[in-house]
Amino acid sequence: MDWDLKSYFTEFGNPTYEAFKADLTDSFDSLGSTVEDLLIEPEKKLGQWETFLIEYEHVLSNYSHLASYISCLTAAEAQNDDYLKEQNNLANMEAQASKLGDKVMRGIGSMDDDTFAELCSHERLDNAEFRLEEMREEAKRRMSDKLEALAADLGVDGLSAWSRLYFNTMGSLKFQYTDPERGESEVPMAQLNSLMSDGNRDRRIAASAGVSATFSEHQQMYAGAINAISGTRHTLNKRRGVDSFLDPSIRQSRIKQTTLNALMEAVENRLPFAREVFRFRNECLGIENPGYVDLRAPLPISDNGGPTWKEGVNLISESFNEVYPALGSFFDELIAKKWVDHTPRTGKRPGGFCTGSLATRESRIFMTYKNTLNDVLTLAHEAGHAWHSRVLKDSRVFAGGYPMTLAETASTFAERILTEGVLGNTRLEKSLKLIILDAEVEHMLAFLLDIPVRFRFEEALYERRKSGSLSSTELCELMRETQQKMFGDTLSVGGEDPWFWAAKLHFYISGVQFYNYPYTFGYLLSTGFMQQLREEGSGVLNTYEQFLEQSGRMSCEEVVRATHGGDIEDPNFWAEMIDNLAHPFAEYKKLLQEIYA
Repeated sequence: MDWDLKSYFTEFGNPTYEAFKADLTDSFDSLGSTVEDLLIEPEKKLGQWETFLIEYEHVLSNYSHLASYISCLTAAEAQNDDYLKEQNNLANMEAQASKLGDKVMRGIGSMDDDTFAELCSHERLDNAEFRLEEMREEAKRRMSDKLEALAADLGVDGLSAWSRLYFNTMGSLKFQYTDPERGESEVPMAQLNSLMSDGNRDRRIAASAGVSATFSEHQQMYAGAINAISGTRHTLNKRRGVDSFLDPSIRQSRIKQTTLNALMEAVENRLPFAREVFRFRNECLGIENPGYVDLRAPLPISDNGGPTWKEGVNLISESFNEVYPALGSFFDELIAKKWVDHTPRTGKRPGGFCTGSLATRESRIFMTYKNTLNDVLTLAHEAGHAWHSRVLKDSRVFAGGYPMTLAETASTFAERILTEGVLGNTRLEKSLKLIILDAEVEHMLAFLLDIPVRFRFEEALYERRKSGSLSSTELCELMRETQQKMFGDTLSVGGEDPWFWAAKLHFYISGVQFYNYPYTFGYLLSTGFMQQLREEGSGVLNTYEQFLEQSGRMSCEEVVRATHGGDIEDPNFWAEMIDNLAHPFAEYKKLLQEIYA
């Protein structure tokens, strides 16, 4: 591994580690007994509730510490049996945490309004009210105590087990890849993303063919997993009196249904713009029958290959420090402290993420760096997540948990800071600036076409799943249909990626539902912040940090209104954000003409 994990534990499995686990298990049991007593006439025990909630925050902090550590180990060495066993053990602790959380919700939810208001007024619970109010609302959607406990226990070998199966197998999964120059080899699935960003179209097609063959071979397993996950959620929703399968995701995202509707209405009304971008880009690349393999194809600008790890790090550092010095200083720190695992190697899981401990308030970034500009952007993206956590380092646990919608605003804003820094650097060649703008254009396609495909596919999957399981053939056909609907005639017939439902790990995450539209939400909202930065200057960065600070104690509608100033329930807000993208697209075309005229 590249990263240093010693601030978690000096060694996996040592006495300190085992003692930490044992203490955490005992803490869950102890708090479980305490809350059982508090559930009896909770309105008469406000002082005890106050003390309990503070202790509960501490236990949640320690749980995040352990869970983050294990996620780092299993991602970096996905074939390590000891780590995988520990991940399974963590699932049992997750069930403990779920059952305790259910009891806390019941207690908070059973209080009358005056009692709850008095509890929230206690000084030691300052800034906890928003999260406690969420628990109060969530209590209305719970099954009986016994059924919720049963659901938590069954989740270990049910919902989360299917998710673990997916991630564990993907860590060891390989596909046959026939390179047009180097011949045939077996390639880890973790390297797929980099291959799909390769400038050689034959390589992208070969990688896509190899992946399709592998998923076709394992189709029953992955179809079984996605059906089990969606089916279990339907069953739980029905038992909990949740009418819409989107409702849990909307609450997790801390938005209203009107906000999601407004976002998707604006995106789909502006599909002609996104399709124009895709069509223009393919024309520049000389691609006559574009397919999904061309979604992330880079312009053939440089013959020297992409930036090395050191070059990529320097590019981000210079850009961050120029445009947003506080972010730049933090990025330099996380690199110096070795918080990133980036080396390509067999046994790593695919994808990238940022995780962190609420105990140490440190983050770790996982990715596979293969010397592409897309990898540079991934590093900047994950650094944006880490910066979000750093801004919240002094927040209490109940005020520091932000939704994915706002998390993806922070990550994509960091990408835009990188782009802004490169474009404003007079020492850099126009060709590099064009590469960066090309990446910006690629992101337009990702967030305005690809992400909506994922959302509409998953929405249709859940709708059909009400009537029974979908076969792998049906899943492939549904994916084809959704891609064609979003891309229109810009995607050639036969150019779809029917196995995308199996390749995209976001569909298999058990803890967060509909892991897709928040990316578009965050991308467009970060567009708004960047527009303000360009128009109003660096003072906007103070407002942006206020946005990050408040992201754990307000709804999205409230925090955007209080900082950015927009109304995200209005489709016109999102339409304006998309229209702002016409400027970088025009700059992109202008720079192309200057270089190739």
